[in-house]
Amino acid sequence: MHELGQSLFGMHQTYDPESGANTNSEPPKKSNLPSIKSISTVFASLSAINKVKSDENEAKVGSPMNELEWSIKAARLALKRRKNAQLTYNTYLQQIKNREASLEKLQKAVDVSGHSGSADTKIVEAQKAVDVAKQSANKALSDLDAVTQRVFREMDRFKQGVDLELRKLYVSHARVQVDYSQQLENEWKKLLPQNGSSPRSSVSGRVSPSTSLASASSKEAEMMMI
Repeated sequence: MHELGQSLFGMHQTYDPESGANTNSEPPKKSNLPSIKSISTVFASLSAINKVKSDENEAKVGSPMNELEWSIKAARLALKRRKNAQLTYNTYLQQIKNREASLEKLQKAVDVSGHSGSADTKIVEAQKAVDVAKQSANKALSDLDAVTQRVFREMDRFKQGVDLELRKLYVSHARVQVDYSQQLENEWKKLLPQNGSSPRSSVSGRVSPSTSLASASSKEAEMMMI
């Protein structure tokens, strides 16, 4: 848009039918069509509006959206930690079952063959392994409870915060887009044939119908986005 406006402005400087600079032709007739200069000016304005609104949208929507994305990633990480804690606890429970089964086999073997120094030593070691596994399981269960309580406590607050931030983003996005559309419309209207009347003018301080309609459309757009 900016480059096209520059090209048209260069064309206007080279050849401007409205100025009558071309001496080999008859004086131009008056027309209600926009001049090349007017078109180049409008295109320059449209280019500036696009840049300004793009920056505004990034500041009011893009950056907050990135921050919200980080919050969601943090929530997902918290859920993953709880899942890992649950997996660790289940692993220790299975370890207890396996070691208790090994201890039971040793005790049955001793009951059949009788006590011996090596057999009693193996039983003692197996019992210690069971006790260690139970201690690890108790610690894993304590960690799981702490993580679970923290996740449940923070998740409700997280959901409310995300819902509120999303609503704010929707409203901000709607306002930027509505204002952007209104500015584009105002610029494009400058290229419409002029018939001596302007639908945007206001008389005696009263708001014109188009302005009132634009305001109503803006509010309706915001409500739709919400």
